[in-house]
Parts: sequence; C-alpha cells; structure tokens
Amino acid sequence: MKRIFERVEKNIDHLVEQDVLWSQCVSDEEMQSAKNGKIDLHLTQTRKIPEDWLPSSVKGLKILCLAGAGGQQAPILSMAGADVTVIDLSEKMLEKDRQMAEKYGLDIRCVHGNMCSMECFADNTFDMIVNPASLMYVPDVSVVFQECSRVLKKGGCIILAAPAPVVYLCDWVEEGGYYKACNRMPYRSYEHDGQGEWIEFGHTMEEYLGGLLAAGFCISGYLEEQLEDITELYFLVKANKR
Repeated sequence: MKRIFERVEKNIDHLVEQDVLWSQCVSDEEMQSAKNGKIDLHLTQTRKIPEDWLPSSVKGLKILCLAGAGGQQAPILSMAGADVTVIDLSEKMLEKDRQMAEKYGLDIRCVHGNMCSMECFADNTFDMIVNPASLMYVPDVSVVFQECSRVLKKGGCIILAAPAPVVYLCDWVEEGGYYKACNRMPYRSYEHDGQGEWIEFGHTMEEYLGGLLAAGFCISGYLEEQLEDITELYFLVKANKR
C-alpha cells in the first residue's frame, strides 16, 4: 500500500508540473468575491457547489480541504473568514496554497499527509470537509469516510466530488470509433495494459454512497456533471454527520 501512495504522490506532483487545471490558482477576482462574502467553489470542471449547500457565512468555521486542488478551495474559504486546513499527498499541490496564503496574507495550515490516515487531527475537530475529485487515487474509500466522520463535529458536513463508475466501465474502441463497456467494477488501473506508472481506482456507487452511510453520514444533496466526453460523468454529494 505504501508503494501505491508513493507512486500516486509522484503522479500528482507531475500533474502540477504540467500546470493542469486543478493546480491553477484562483483569480484575484474570485478572491475579492470571497472577501465580500460570495463564495464560488468548484470541485469539478464546470459545476460549482450550490449556494444552499454552504452556510450563509463560513467566518470562524473550521474547514478541512481534503486533497484540495492547489491554490483553489483553501484560499477562497480562508479569504471568506474560515479557519482552513489542507491535507494533501502532494507537496507541490500544497505549495500552491502556501503561495496564495503568502500573497493574500492568509493563515492556511498545510499538512503533507494521507487522507486515509489523519491521526494528526483530533476527533470532532472540523465543521466542514471539502473534497474535490481525488478519491479515485484511494483503493478503499470507506477508510477515508470513517476518518472524515471521526474528525468532523456532529452535524458537520462533507462536500465531495468524484467520477461516476461509467468513467472506468467503458473503453474507447479505435477501430469503429465507439465506447464499449468492458471493464468490471471496481476498477484498478494496474490490472490493465497501457497504464504505465499511472495508478487510479474506479469505485462503485455502492462504495461511495453506501460507504458514507456506513460511516454515519446522512446524504442531503446530490448533483451530476456531464463533460464533453460521453463517459466523463462526475457527481457531487453533500452528507452530514449524524
């Protein structure tokens, strides 16, 4: 398992070096908007978190950005007055948040760590957890949900985004130009040819939603986002700790 996460960390670091979308810091305009109390948070490419999923004000709330996209969710929430902590496997992602914190004079706690094992945080610490699409780098999402439940206060919520199973169920068939459902779920990239050093896991909706319920959450919101590619379907979930 250690080798898997070491490889994932290197892969994510490489994505940051390539300046992918999820490592690009938010704009000055977005930060000013957050300072004025209007929070626009994106956990997927185009669909933002609905306003009614967030409290009217995050001032003073303790928020954990779980594998937060570099320089994105954490700075916005901190600018809006929240007490923000970020945990991420990639130091290069964390460096983006540190850069934003220095630029805007924010106090963001950046922790280099694994969301499957968050012993550095005490029980009942946070009011909210925000998790952009990253659970596809974790072999067992139930472990993450149990940890999230532990560190959240009663009544606190987690808002997460993840790829739907269809992302991994289908492969593109070059000869004929169509998608074919040919992979069994759950999906593990290292069991398939042509993945090289890339490691990714496709989880079932039972693992996602069932895992949240088993960890003591009540699902209070669900949305989907269809991207241009027909198999690129993502979903967002809000769940409250019972």
